[in-house]
Amino acid sequence: MREYFGTNGKCRDRVRFIKDIATEPTVVHAKTREQAGATVRVERQIAWQPPKSGWWKMHTDGAARGNPGLASAGGVLQDASGGWVCGFALNIGICSAPLADLWGVYYGLYMAWEIRVPRLIIELDSKIVMGFHTGISDSHPLSFLVQLCYGFVSRDWLVRFQHAYREANRVSDGLANHAFSLPLGFYSFTSAPTEFQF
Repeated sequence: MREYFGTNGKCRDRVRFIKDIATEPTVVHAKTREQAGATVRVERQIAWQPPKSGWWKMHTDGAARGNPGLASAGGVLQDASGGWVCGFALNIGICSAPLADLWGVYYGLYMAWEIRVPRLIIELDSKIVMGFHTGISDSHPLSFLVQLCYGFVSRDWLVRFQHAYREANRVSDGLANHAFSLPLGFYSFTSAPTEFQF
């Protein structure tokens, strides 16, 4: 430090001082990456992927304007070719974002069960809700709805959960946002609303 500030305490070369200070974290970061092994970034196109033959996909999503705030959920069931089977929009009222996502999963399971889908993949973009499939404490505030979802999952069919990036979940996201314009309640669609034709 003496080389920068000298005996009178004033900085001799401010630009050099800032550059040298900024260099240290950069060097440490580079050495840390070398020791850990360099990670390679891969760029991917994100889009809806069809399920294997015999499986159906339900995309669900929740939306909340605030946490808690006005909330909604939406979902769409598609067959292996990507064709619209059914969809829903749910205007919930006021709740948290994870609760809105869980309501989306619950109604997605409900609709798929009602039309007797034998093998279902539920895709959602909420990592918090994805974490609930491994279990949840009975004292957790969302445990009641997780238990309702488990009730559907444990029936006589195959259900898998997958994380989907938001970009691959646009239709359910659109239905969830569309629900804000609807009165409170659940709305099912046997065909895609005109704004969601794909």
